[in-house]
Amino acid sequence: MSSSAVATKRIAEPPTGSFDRVTHVLLALAHMDAPRVAEIGAFTGLPVSAVYRCIASLVEAGLVEEGPTHGRYHAGAVTISLAERYRRSSLSAGQTARTLAELAAHTQEFAALLIRSGDEIVCVDAADGSRVLRCSFTIGEVVPMIAGASAKAVLAHLPDDEVQEVLDRNGVTEPEAERVRAALPGIRERGFAVSSDEVDEGVWGVSAPVFSHGTVVGSVSTMAPVFRASQLTVRAVRGTVMAAQALTRLDLSL
Repeated sequence: MSSSAVATKRIAEPPTGSFDRVTHVLLALAHMDAPRVAEIGAFTGLPVSAVYRCIASLVEAGLVEEGPTHGRYHAGAVTISLAERYRRSSLSAGQTARTLAELAAHTQEFAALLIRSGDEIVCVDAADGSRVLRCSFTIGEVVPMIAGASAKAVLAHLPDDEVQEVLDRNGVTEPEAERVRAALPGIRERGFAVSSDEVDEGVWGVSAPVFSHGTVVGSVSTMAPVFRASQLTVRAVRGTVMAAQALTRLDLSL
């Protein structure tokens, strides 16, 4: 599922308070690549005039900048400081990066940490293996928590009613929702999820859940081209589960 597909879905009902409006504009920018004001308005449900006012405040604060193409906006320099402080406080001052790097070296494939954010999952850290892979999960990418091993590893550890709410809010049809629900008990029992071609065509993945203070907060994933899956399945599954367990022991503040 591409980021452009995600960006066509409005994130909430149009907010009324000025603070809520600014927050929704920031959330829209997190989902979209250098959007125009009209695109942000369509995504949030806000009038264009309100979006302009929010953008002006965010630009003044350094949280948003106008890109090289006039009328398109993206995250500002201040967000780099925010991201670095997030890495220090929530990602255990580099321990997450080291764990993912060890996993990527072990499998020679792409490794990532994805964290739940509402009904979506966000790639917050990643490490490249020695082999090349093209996939959606670059750092900062946001995708709906409805498909793929990363999403299912999290869904498997949520209450049934919460799973259904996530699927409903993401517009999943009942036949597909039934397939997702049917797979979750087995994933929970095994301790990991596996998928092929669900988020990116030609990509295989294995994911294991990460917990913080007893609650599932995300998953560690190893991803590779489908044609390499058969030769690395055992190594990737074991390494991914061990990496997820190592991050769980850190009790990350996520």
